[in-house]
Amino acid sequence: MSAILWVNPVGTGAFDAETEELIEAVRAPHHRPLVRHLPGGPPHLEYHLYEHEALGPMLDLMRAAEADGAAAAIIGCFYDGGLREARELLRMPVVGMGEASVLLAATLGHRFSIVVGRRKWIPKMHDNVVLCGLERRLASFRSVEMGIPDVLADPDGFLDRVIEEGRRAVEEDGAEVVVLSEISSPAFWERAARELPVPLVDPGVACWKWAEMAADLYAAHGLSHSKVFGYEAPPA
Repeated sequence: MSAILWVNPVGTGAFDAETEELIEAVRAPHHRPLVRHLPGGPPHLEYHLYEHEALGPMLDLMRAAEADGAAAAIIGCFYDGGLREARELLRMPVVGMGEASVLLAATLGHRFSIVVGRRKWIPKMHDNVVLCGLERRLASFRSVEMGIPDVLADPDGFLDRVIEEGRRAVEEDGAEVVVLSEISSPAFWERAARELPVPLVDPGVACWKWAEMAADLYAAHGLSHSKVFGYEAPPA
Protein backbone atom coordinates (compact mmCIF):
# COMPACT_ATOMS: atom_id res chain seq x y z
CA MET A 1 0.00 0.00 0.00
CA SER A 2 1.42 3.37 -1.01
CA ALA A 3 0.97 6.60 0.91
CA ILE A 4 -0.31 9.81 -0.70
CA LEU A 5 0.21 13.02 1.22
CA TRP A 6 -2.62 15.56 1.21
CA VAL A 7 -1.54 18.92 2.63
CA ASN A 8 -4.19 21.35 3.75
CA PRO A 9 -1.87 24.38 3.50
CA VAL A 10 -3.31 26.23 6.49
CA GLY A 11 -2.43 26.38 10.16
CA THR A 12 -5.63 24.71 11.33
CA GLY A 13 -7.06 21.21 11.35
CA ALA A 14 -10.57 22.51 10.62
CA PHE A 15 -10.56 20.93 7.15
CA ASP A 16 -8.90 17.60 7.95
CA ALA A 17 -11.99 15.56 8.92
CA GLU A 18 -13.97 16.47 5.80
CA THR A 19 -10.89 15.76 3.69
CA GLU A 20 -10.56 12.30 5.19
CA GLU A 21 -14.28 11.62 4.68
CA LEU A 22 -14.04 12.54 1.01
CA ILE A 23 -10.94 10.41 0.42
CA GLU A 24 -12.47 7.36 2.11
CA ALA A 25 -15.47 7.62 -0.21
CA VAL A 26 -13.38 7.35 -3.38
CA ARG A 27 -9.92 5.95 -2.68
CA ALA A 28 -8.54 2.75 -4.17
CA PRO A 29 -7.63 0.21 -1.47
CA HIS A 30 -3.94 0.17 -2.35
CA HIS A 31 -3.49 3.87 -1.56
CA ARG A 32 -3.31 5.24 1.98
CA PRO A 33 -4.02 8.91 2.72
CA LEU A 34 -1.80 11.06 4.92
CA VAL A 35 -3.87 14.18 5.62
CA ARG A 36 -1.82 16.92 7.23
CA HIS A 37 -2.15 20.63 7.99
CA LEU A 38 0.60 23.09 8.77
CA PRO A 39 1.98 23.35 12.32
CA GLY A 40 1.17 27.05 12.20
CA GLY A 41 0.16 29.72 9.75
CA PRO A 42 -2.90 31.35 8.19
CA PRO A 43 -6.45 30.03 8.73
CA HIS A 44 -7.17 30.14 4.98
CA LEU A 45 -5.50 31.33 1.75
CA GLU A 46 -7.89 34.01 0.53
CA TYR A 47 -5.00 36.48 0.34
CA HIS A 48 -1.78 36.23 -1.65
CA LEU A 49 0.24 37.11 1.44
CA TYR A 50 -1.28 34.17 3.33
CA GLU A 51 -0.31 31.88 0.46
CA HIS A 52 3.33 32.97 0.68
CA GLU A 53 3.30 32.46 4.45
CA ALA A 54 2.14 28.86 3.97
CA LEU A 55 4.63 27.92 1.26
CA GLY A 56 7.71 27.06 3.35
CA PRO A 57 5.93 24.86 5.92
CA MET A 58 4.01 23.09 3.14
CA LEU A 59 7.22 22.24 1.30
CA ASP A 60 8.75 20.97 4.55
CA LEU A 61 5.83 18.53 5.01
CA MET A 62 6.17 17.33 1.43
CA ARG A 63 9.92 16.86 1.65
CA ALA A 64 9.54 14.83 4.86
CA ALA A 65 6.79 12.67 3.34
CA GLU A 66 8.90 11.94 0.26
CA ALA A 67 11.81 10.93 2.49
CA ASP A 68 9.45 8.53 4.28
CA GLY A 69 8.43 6.91 0.99
CA ALA A 70 5.23 8.73 -0.03
CA ALA A 71 4.29 8.09 -3.66
CA ALA A 72 2.64 11.46 -4.42
CA ALA A 73 1.52 14.69 -2.79
CA ILE A 74 -1.54 16.92 -3.14
CA ILE A 75 -1.85 20.64 -2.51
CA GLY A 76 -5.31 20.82 -0.97
CA CYS A 77 -6.27 24.29 -2.15
CA PHE A 78 -7.82 25.33 -5.48
CA TYR A 79 -5.34 28.19 -5.77
CA ASP A 80 -2.54 25.62 -6.40
CA GLY A 81 -0.16 27.86 -4.47
CA GLY A 82 3.38 26.46 -4.47
CA LEU A 83 2.70 23.89 -7.20
CA ARG A 84 5.65 24.85 -9.39
CA GLU A 85 7.96 25.26 -6.40
CA ALA A 86 7.03 21.78 -5.11
CA ARG A 87 7.64 20.24 -8.52
CA GLU A 88 11.09 21.81 -8.57
CA LEU A 89 11.90 20.50 -5.11
CA LEU A 90 10.51 16.95 -5.24
CA ARG A 91 10.90 13.87 -7.40
CA MET A 92 7.52 12.35 -6.54
CA PRO A 93 4.47 13.67 -8.41
CA VAL A 94 2.77 16.74 -6.95
CA VAL A 95 -0.87 17.35 -7.85
CA GLY A 96 -2.63 20.71 -7.76
CA MET A 97 -6.31 20.67 -6.86
CA GLY A 98 -7.25 23.39 -9.34
CA GLU A 99 -5.18 22.00 -12.18
CA ALA A 100 -6.56 18.48 -11.79
CA SER A 101 -10.13 19.80 -11.63
CA VAL A 102 -10.05 21.88 -14.80
CA LEU A 103 -8.18 19.20 -16.74
CA LEU A 104 -10.86 16.68 -15.76
CA ALA A 105 -13.65 19.16 -16.58
CA ALA A 106 -12.23 19.66 -20.06
CA THR A 107 -12.75 15.93 -20.77
CA LEU A 108 -16.40 15.98 -19.60
CA GLY A 109 -17.75 18.81 -21.75
CA HIS A 110 -16.70 21.48 -24.19
CA ARG A 111 -16.99 24.40 -21.74
CA PHE A 112 -16.98 24.55 -17.96
CA SER A 113 -17.80 27.09 -15.27
CA ILE A 114 -16.12 27.39 -11.87
CA VAL A 115 -18.19 28.27 -8.81
CA VAL A 116 -16.10 30.17 -6.26
CA GLY A 117 -16.68 31.55 -2.80
CA ARG A 118 -15.76 35.17 -3.43
CA ARG A 119 -14.96 37.38 -6.41
CA LYS A 120 -11.64 38.00 -4.65
CA TRP A 121 -10.62 34.49 -5.69
CA ILE A 122 -11.29 34.87 -9.40
CA PRO A 123 -8.16 36.68 -10.72
CA LYS A 124 -5.73 34.07 -9.36
CA MET A 125 -7.92 31.16 -10.43
CA HIS A 126 -8.40 32.67 -13.87
CA ASP A 127 -4.61 33.00 -14.24
CA ASN A 128 -4.29 29.30 -13.37
CA VAL A 129 -6.85 28.34 -16.04
CA VAL A 130 -4.77 30.32 -18.55
CA LEU A 131 -1.59 28.52 -17.41
CA CYS A 132 -3.36 25.21 -18.02
CA GLY A 133 -4.14 26.32 -21.59
CA LEU A 134 -7.89 26.09 -21.04
CA GLU A 135 -9.03 29.71 -21.17
CA ARG A 136 -11.06 29.07 -24.35
CA ARG A 137 -12.89 26.24 -22.59
CA LEU A 138 -13.90 28.43 -19.63
CA ALA A 139 -17.54 29.53 -19.82
CA SER A 140 -17.53 31.66 -16.66
CA PHE A 141 -16.73 32.11 -13.03
CA ARG A 142 -19.71 32.28 -10.68
CA SER A 143 -19.37 33.61 -7.13
CA VAL A 144 -21.58 32.83 -4.16
CA GLU A 145 -19.94 35.65 -2.15
CA MET A 146 -19.07 33.57 0.89
CA GLY A 147 -15.54 33.52 2.27
CA ILE A 148 -13.98 30.53 4.02
CA PRO A 149 -15.17 31.62 7.50
CA ASP A 150 -18.71 31.97 6.09
CA VAL A 151 -18.53 28.52 4.49
CA LEU A 152 -17.38 26.94 7.76
CA ALA A 153 -20.20 28.69 9.63
CA ASP A 154 -22.93 27.74 7.12
CA PRO A 155 -21.87 24.83 4.89
CA ASP A 156 -25.46 23.98 3.90
CA GLY A 157 -26.12 27.56 2.86
CA PHE A 158 -22.92 27.54 0.81
CA LEU A 159 -23.95 24.39 -1.05
CA ASP A 160 -27.45 25.77 -1.67
CA ARG A 161 -25.87 28.76 -3.37
CA VAL A 162 -23.50 26.53 -5.34
CA ILE A 163 -26.50 24.74 -6.83
CA GLU A 164 -28.15 28.07 -7.64
CA GLU A 165 -25.05 29.50 -9.33
CA GLY A 166 -24.39 26.21 -11.08
CA ARG A 167 -27.81 26.34 -12.70
CA ARG A 168 -27.20 29.91 -13.80
CA ALA A 169 -23.84 28.92 -15.27
CA VAL A 170 -25.58 26.32 -17.42
CA GLU A 171 -28.59 28.42 -18.41
CA GLU A 172 -26.91 31.80 -18.89
CA ASP A 173 -23.23 31.04 -19.63
CA GLY A 174 -23.48 27.83 -21.64
CA ALA A 175 -21.51 25.67 -19.21
CA GLU A 176 -21.58 21.93 -19.87
CA VAL A 177 -19.68 21.10 -16.66
CA VAL A 178 -19.68 22.84 -13.27
CA VAL A 179 -16.47 22.84 -11.22
CA LEU A 180 -16.66 23.51 -7.49
CA SER A 181 -13.67 25.31 -5.96
CA GLU A 182 -14.22 23.81 -2.47
CA ILE A 183 -14.51 20.14 -1.55
CA SER A 184 -17.94 18.81 -0.62
CA SER A 185 -19.47 15.59 0.71
CA PRO A 186 -20.72 12.42 -0.99
CA ALA A 187 -24.26 13.48 -0.02
CA PHE A 188 -23.79 16.71 -1.93
CA TRP A 189 -22.55 14.86 -5.03
CA GLU A 190 -25.83 12.91 -5.04
CA ARG A 191 -27.81 16.11 -4.65
CA ALA A 192 -25.91 17.83 -7.46
CA ALA A 193 -26.52 14.84 -9.73
CA ARG A 194 -30.27 15.27 -9.11
CA GLU A 195 -30.47 19.06 -9.32
CA LEU A 196 -27.85 20.08 -11.89
CA PRO A 197 -28.35 19.14 -15.56
CA VAL A 198 -24.58 18.75 -16.09
CA PRO A 199 -21.69 16.95 -14.35
CA LEU A 200 -20.25 18.48 -11.18
CA VAL A 201 -16.49 18.18 -10.63
CA ASP A 202 -15.62 18.07 -6.94
CA PRO A 203 -12.01 19.28 -6.67
CA GLY A 204 -11.17 16.89 -3.85
CA VAL A 205 -12.24 13.88 -5.89
CA ALA A 206 -10.46 15.17 -8.98
CA CYS A 207 -7.12 15.75 -7.29
CA TRP A 208 -7.22 12.56 -5.20
CA LYS A 209 -7.93 10.30 -8.18
CA TRP A 210 -5.33 12.16 -10.24
CA ALA A 211 -2.80 11.58 -7.46
CA GLU A 212 -3.63 7.88 -7.36
CA MET A 213 -2.94 7.61 -11.09
CA ALA A 214 0.27 9.62 -10.71
CA ALA A 215 1.42 7.47 -7.78
CA ASP A 216 0.79 4.26 -9.74
CA LEU A 217 2.73 5.52 -12.76
CA TYR A 218 5.57 6.74 -10.55
CA ALA A 219 5.81 3.40 -8.75
CA ALA A 220 5.59 1.29 -11.91
CA HIS A 221 7.57 3.38 -14.38
CA GLY A 222 9.25 6.21 -12.48
CA LEU A 223 7.05 8.67 -14.37
CA SER A 224 6.98 12.10 -12.78
CA HIS A 225 7.60 15.76 -13.59
CA SER A 226 10.34 16.63 -16.06
CA LYS A 227 13.44 18.07 -14.44
CA VAL A 228 14.54 19.83 -17.64
CA PHE A 229 13.80 23.55 -18.04
CA GLY A 230 10.64 24.55 -16.16
CA TYR A 231 10.87 22.21 -13.15
CA GLU A 232 14.67 22.02 -13.01
CA ALA A 233 15.68 21.63 -9.37
CA PRO A 234 17.71 24.41 -7.74
CA PRO A 235 21.36 23.70 -6.92
CA ALA A 236 21.93 21.71 -3.74
